[in-house]
Amino acid sequence: MVAYKSSAVASFIKAPKAECRAVLVYGRDAGLVAERADALAEIFAGRGQGSSEIVRLDDRDFAEDPARLEVELRTAPMFADQSVVRVTAGLKLSVPALKALLAEDIANFLIVEAGNLRPDAALRKLFEGHATAAALPCYSDERGLSELIETELAKAGLSIDRDTRDYLMARLGADQALSRAEVVKLALYAQGEGTVSHDDIEAIVGDAAETALENFVYATSGGDAKAALSELQRLVASGTNKGAALSALGRHFTQLHRVAASVASGRPAAEALRALRPPPRPRSREEAFLARSRKWGAGRLAKALPVIQEAVRRSRRSPDLETAFAERLVLALTSRI
Repeated sequence: MVAYKSSAVASFIKAPKAECRAVLVYGRDAGLVAERADALAEIFAGRGQGSSEIVRLDDRDFAEDPARLEVELRTAPMFADQSVVRVTAGLKLSVPALKALLAEDIANFLIVEAGNLRPDAALRKLFEGHATAAALPCYSDERGLSELIETELAKAGLSIDRDTRDYLMARLGADQALSRAEVVKLALYAQGEGTVSHDDIEAIVGDAAETALENFVYATSGGDAKAALSELQRLVASGTNKGAALSALGRHFTQLHRVAASVASGRPAAEALRALRPPPRPRSREEAFLARSRKWGAGRLAKALPVIQEAVRRSRRSPDLETAFAERLVLALTSRI
């Protein structure tokens, strides 16, 4: 198939070509990648004669079984008529193996979700040049963000003037899913007012990069590798480099360890939390913070800190390998919980 331009992706998703059985969705906007992958999964699931099953795979699955993707694409599921296999592209996704699979008549549908890819990236070239596959770039633009705002506010019976909309767009950042969540939250806050004001936005819409950073460290300490890697992509899209994200992760785990160590010495958890300087932010995450501190425990947190420090050190010495260091650290930490 042809290489699709960003402007043509929305039309493709509304009506994918009948012969298309494999799609690569990639780009800096991790939220837009996820939204479009969700839409494609729903369409593919409805194409079969009977029921469909969604199968999700990532590097952890390929580490346990390198042939897992081949099995899922070739085999009919036990409790459905077909599968839609969704893969998060990582270091362990083999492009040569995937090329060999796509050369065959695979039984199920495939959706691969990836971050930003250069034009010469092997994964991108494979999907762009394959007869029954498609590569869909996902990049945010002002027009798309403006339409998102108008649509979500209209659902709540709200309007917004141009100056206020521009102010809102400046605060939302470059991730569509995160932006949509913030606009929905804003609509709930301003419901019944008729018009959204600057004060409404100031009161309820957070900074996109700050929110993504919080989501990243909490997803990692909570053991959710997929969410953590997704938030890491969002941070990069909003202008935060991976080295800064790793440093934030180190601070988060240091605070978890301080509370866990205080509790182990007999101090009440609530008191240990109040003694933290600076306190964990936002306050709405305090319960989650304490739960993670208890689950990890002082001993395991003490062992995790040098691992994080080493990843930070290596990323500073070799900036070109930041992605590899960050992803490996996330996978190493989430596998311990």
